[in-house]
This record gives sequence, structure tokens and C-alpha cells, in this order.
Amino acid sequence: MNEYEQLILENLKSQNDLEYELGDTLDIKTSISLVVLVFLATQSSGFLALRVMPRHWHNIQIVSVICLSVAGLLAVWELIPRTYIVGLTPDEFLKWAQEVKTFYSTAGEPNPEAKSVEFIHGKTADQLRARFTANRKINAMKSNVVTCVFILTMASLVLNLATLAGQSCGWRF
Repeated sequence: MNEYEQLILENLKSQNDLEYELGDTLDIKTSISLVVLVFLATQSSGFLALRVMPRHWHNIQIVSVICLSVAGLLAVWELIPRTYIVGLTPDEFLKWAQEVKTFYSTAGEPNPEAKSVEFIHGKTADQLRARFTANRKINAMKSNVVTCVFILTMASLVLNLATLAGQSCGWRF
């Protein structure tokens, strides 16, 4: 394999590894969001339990609870395990590589090892591209869901902070 092909294969491997790790990162962010959601939900329930809260603050908290509920459902949905495409296990790869070498040896190829290496590198690059594409689709969906969870959580945070400030200062509008 020449230097050019080696460079391409290394780049594909590193991009594939990064894409695979991104799924874990998105799950961690979502898990942290769930902690914030639980805190904000507890705060909203405390506000809604107040008997003397003005109607407009009560309505703001209803909107906050709706945001929290949707964000919570999206967060749980994002955390549903997805099946990422991964490569062959070492044993499977070694068996496959041996089968390729045996094929070229029995086919009368003058240099079966060189032909096997060329074929394996080509197939490995194709498989890496396919895995990257499939895993990227999963992560794109997860990333969109995490963004929605973040936006809804921040909306709820702003509403809860406004309610807290308004209740503390006696604001009426």
C-alpha cells in the first residue's frame, strides 16, 4: 500500500472513531440535561403549589411545565440505545483475511499476499465509509434532539427565573 492510500485509510479510521465517540458525548449531555430538567420540574411544582401566586405567574409556570415535559420525553427518547455499526472483531477479521489470502492463492495469483493486502485495504476503506455514514445519521438525529432538549430546557429556565424574580419582587403585569 502506498503512502497516499495509507493516509486515506488512517483518516477514515480516525473520522469513524470520532463519530462513534460522539454518540457517547451526546448521551452524556442528555443525561446532564435530565438532571437540570428534574431540578426545574421540582422548582415549577413548588411554584404551582403556591396558593397566592398571581394568575399570570401561574400561567407562565404551566408553559414551563409543558417545555419541561416535552424536553424530558425527548431526552429519554435520545437515550434509547441505538445500534452503531462497528467493524469485525479481531478473530472475525483474521478469519476473513485468511479466506481472502486462500482465495487468491487457489486462484493462481502470482503474488497472493500483495493481491490480498490490496483487496483488504480496499474493502476496509469501503466498510469504514459505510460505517461512518450510518453512524453519522444516528448522531445527526441525536444531535438535533439534544438541541431541542437544550432549547426547551433553557426556555423553562428563563420562565422559572422570571417567576422567581417576579414573585420575589412582587411584580404584577
